[in-house]
Amino acid sequence: MTFLSSFRIGQQTVYPEDLYERLQSFALLENVGDPALRNLLAEANWFALPGGTLLDRDGENNAALFLVVTGSLGVFVLDEQGQRQMVAHIPAGETVGEMSLIAGSSNHAAQLVALRDTELLRISPDGFEALIARHPRVMLNLMQMLVKRLKDANRGRSAKLRPKTFAIVPLQDGLSEVPIAQRLAGALAGIGCRAAVLDAGASDQTAEWFNTFEQAHDIVFYRGDAPDSPWTQLCLRQADRIFLLARANQPLPLAPLSLPAFKERASGAPDLLLLHPDGASAVLPDHFSVRSGWFRSHHHLRAGHQADVARVARMIAGRAVGLVLAGGGARGFAHIGIIKALKEAGVPFDQLGGTSMGAIIAAGLAREWGLEEMRDRMREVFVTSNPLSGFTLPLIALFNGKKVTARLQEHFDEVCIEELPLPFFCVSSDLTTGRIHVHRDGKLWRALRASVALPGILPPVTHHGHLLVDGGVMNNLPVDVMREQAGGEGPIIACDITGEFNLRAEDERYGERSWWWLLGQRMRGNPSILSILMRSGTVGSEAQRRVVREQCDFLIEPPMPDIQLHDWKKFDQAIQEGYDTARACIDKNGIPLTNVMGDGPGMPLPHVIVAT
Repeated sequence: MTFLSSFRIGQQTVYPEDLYERLQSFALLENVGDPALRNLLAEANWFALPGGTLLDRDGENNAALFLVVTGSLGVFVLDEQGQRQMVAHIPAGETVGEMSLIAGSSNHAAQLVALRDTELLRISPDGFEALIARHPRVMLNLMQMLVKRLKDANRGRSAKLRPKTFAIVPLQDGLSEVPIAQRLAGALAGIGCRAAVLDAGASDQTAEWFNTFEQAHDIVFYRGDAPDSPWTQLCLRQADRIFLLARANQPLPLAPLSLPAFKERASGAPDLLLLHPDGASAVLPDHFSVRSGWFRSHHHLRAGHQADVARVARMIAGRAVGLVLAGGGARGFAHIGIIKALKEAGVPFDQLGGTSMGAIIAAGLAREWGLEEMRDRMREVFVTSNPLSGFTLPLIALFNGKKVTARLQEHFDEVCIEELPLPFFCVSSDLTTGRIHVHRDGKLWRALRASVALPGILPPVTHHGHLLVDGGVMNNLPVDVMREQAGGEGPIIACDITGEFNLRAEDERYGERSWWWLLGQRMRGNPSILSILMRSGTVGSEAQRRVVREQCDFLIEPPMPDIQLHDWKKFDQAIQEGYDTARACIDKNGIPLTNVMGDGPGMPLPHVIVAT
């Protein structure tokens, strides 16, 4: 990249004339007049900071004021866990360092990192003092800026920065001409985004040119040509987010991509785009591991599947739809009806997650089962042959769990979570640590087996010595997990079928009766051990459930007052009630859920509760 440059005549620095025009738009220099602008430049030093570089605050940068001419800076501080988090974004046209300048402090709690190639004007404390002595209006503008920022912070207006620039870097030979960036740009254009692609032909442009180009578009893709080329390095410096491109039928490189020193802090770990030329997503490249640290997530792009490209495009635009399904035994069949209503409304499902029964149905969606296939499989497993059979000596649980395991293996084969066409997670409860366990990789059937292991009913699943049981014990509606995973990439629809249980005993001495008396009365009006254990498996997460319900954008909650957790025979009734509730909610609220696609990139959605 060629940065804009100044030159010196004698002892005087001469700047391009268009710089004066750009400075007039700075809030700091509003209505100060041309003489003040020229005095400011006389006091300023102009320098470039490559993308991914930390702005050193020592020496002459210690208490200086910085004007961002092109590019942008990120402000990073340590969070409660000791991790660096970006708390502010300083785009071109704004200033940073005011508090240090005014306080004269050398104790900088925050770090400044260039989010892309950036040009800065540095004004020293002495230079700023000389400037405001001549032009007091500059100090008034500075005070007004600080007051506005304080008001915005108090009103919670510090919105999270949405990624705007994306680098797509090939990891293998022969991928530089694959038009993934163009296909993504086309999909984004289809949902109203101004998207563009830049390749190596733009390598000689100036920082100001790139700045202007990015401002003219909603999304810009920087298409790399080779992992270590100068152009690819520029792409990495400019990117808010990085995609690594690889073919799934070829090994991945043994060494990770070399990033600028602080780039991963600014953009996060890269995402991996896996191309499947045969149209299937079951094969993964050698050395692939979700836990490798190379990438934070991966996306399957199958030949002939435009829906895969559209899904990644929605993620980029901040409109990827997350669907979270709660656990609830037989009541979970309502999810099938809800999904049918949402599909009829045109809602895409881009990220899926769930607990217990909700996890099983979400996994079926992630495997791309159609509605009829979903209905047939669930009927076969839970109605035709009740999996809760196989009573055993209750040393660990009432049932041995062999039938549940066999059915899960039968319907989900040996597929791994990371091989699923759609992103998926499920939740179990770790009794060893007292925390939830989020399953994002490994055998799908085994993760589901852990998520449905109701304590006392089914044996726990062991994982590195830990005991994993039903996710409903700790988090029956994992909207918070989806929110963290999605990272603000779009709206979340939550389906909570837990309901308000009315677990009561009609006999006041029910717990004191002998077993033969209870059998003689056929347990009329009194809950059985199965009902008690099933309810115990979800009651512990009631407080958590109420909290996370507030984190979703849409909530669908069918009441189903006469369907209990183990009413497997009410399969069709639960599906119909789920469908009717979802359909009525969509119609009653006048909310066409297809509007999750929005009218512009990252359009904020109101917190809408789709009530019962």
